[in-house]
Amino acid sequence: MSRPLKTPTSNLGSNGGARHPEERRRGGHGPTLDDEACYLLPYSEAILEGREPESPVDGPNSPAHWWGEYLPAIRRWEAVTGRAAPPPTEPGRKGGPRVTAVWVERLMGLPLGHVTDVPDLTRGQQLQILGNGVVPQQATTAYAALLDLGV
Repeated sequence: MSRPLKTPTSNLGSNGGARHPEERRRGGHGPTLDDEACYLLPYSEAILEGREPESPVDGPNSPAHWWGEYLPAIRRWEAVTGRAAPPPTEPGRKGGPRVTAVWVERLMGLPLGHVTDVPDLTRGQQLQILGNGVVPQQATTAYAALLDLGV
């Protein structure tokens, strides 16, 4: 089983560019979701190498080679949501990869466009909203557990 990806945080779109997770650790900090998406997922290698990443295919699943060790988790979530995972990163302003808000939205288990289709929100604002959000499935589980306890 692969280790989980980092949780989205409210500063995801404003904490500077992604850095290799090991570089971030050497600086005394833990890696961010942006760091992991940009440096640990095979999809982002094309962007890092200055190549155009492969476009997603139509159908229920995204290309398997995008995900590396995270493929089983991605496939489970594709089955739950009924839709293919979107590309995790895109070229940023300086050409390096940066995490996409639509992928973070999907990781959170939100309906497509729940945050990313809201008019006039910048990518940074979308990521801040997503990072401050709650995974609906987790909230439902927590409430059910509290109700079972009679709280």
